Amino acid sequence: MLLWCIWHNRNDKFWNDNVQMTRQIGRHAFDDWNDWTTEADLVRWEKPPLDWVKCNVDVAFVSGSGRTSMGLCFRDNSGHFMAGMAQWQQTVISSVEGEAWALLLAMEEARYRGLDRVQFESDSKVLIEVIHMKRRGNSEFLSIIHDILSLMSSFINFEVKFVRRQANLVAHTLARAANSWASFHRFENIPFYIERLVFNEMQ
Repeated sequence: MLLWCIWHNRNDKFWNDNVQMTRQIGRHAFDDWNDWTTEADLVRWEKPPLDWVKCNVDVAFVSGSGRTSMGLCFRDNSGHFMAGMAQWQQTVISSVEGEAWALLLAMEEARYRGLDRVQFESDSKVLIEVIHMKRRGNSEFLSIIHDILSLMSSFINFEVKFVRRQANLVAHTLARAANSWASFHRFENIPFYIERLVFNEMQ
């Protein structure tokens, strides 16, 4: 948790020129740890509202492979699996760029499938905050954010939300397994290795 707070502070300095004092970072790490341990057992995937679809998305970096991979899963308001996708690219990018790339692909996949009322969930708090702030700029990361915001302006019922990792396990599992296939793979039927996860989250 402390390393995550240090990394978050580094990003805040890089993107926003904000710097916290060492004591503030330590306090933030302590508070976040307490919040996480208190809430960890209570965090669950939640079904979307009636007539909406939920798309969980995540990115993975497989050590030594030189690849960045992503996974996504569309589910209806009953929690049933609708479709999924996994993809990898032979390049290593920053964590937040990877999360943005994965979310952009998820939105493009929703458009391809004709879905227009979609809640997208990511476990990258930094990414979701940047999207809500509508930050723009010339970096590769902010270029991807620009593409995401453009899609969201065309599809007004595309929503993005932050969720904790515990509520994003299906997408996380798909992202980790993406290297098992060719660089791009669509699922119309539920893959066996996420079947139990999806079933448990429907309860």
